[in-house]
Amino acid sequence: MPIYFIFNKDKRLQIVEGKAPYGISTDKRITRRLLKEHKPVVCKLNPLITALKYHQLYQQTGSMTDVAQQFGVTRVRVHQMLNLLKLDQRIIDYIQNIDNPRQSNFWSEHRLRKIATLPKDKQYNKFQKILNGKSPI
Repeated sequence: MPIYFIFNKDKRLQIVEGKAPYGISTDKRITRRLLKEHKPVVCKLNPLITALKYHQLYQQTGSMTDVAQQFGVTRVRVHQMLNLLKLDQRIIDYIQNIDNPRQSNFWSEHRLRKIATLPKDKQYNKFQKILNGKSPI
């Protein structure tokens, strides 16, 4: 359904959904599809970078509780993030070097945690399958 802009009675610009009045040409209309296609991509924080920060502080303090207090999370959360560092080194290197925000957002902590639970020899194969789009998580 197309949307269009009009000035309401208060002289303010208003976005209205529905049939456009008095002959706005179709190619100049803004549709939901166009808005979705041109929505800016916000790059979320890389979970591996967060895990490395937790690991660095954990090595300095030696206590997950201290790390948790420093970052304002629970000790269990710190443990979950540190488990991401059990991933195959090739996976960690690949994800750290991603520049594209869409690709970076694709590799969420949840997705990586499912791979990290696998044995080391199967992690990279599963990662490659997901990367090539042949395996859903």
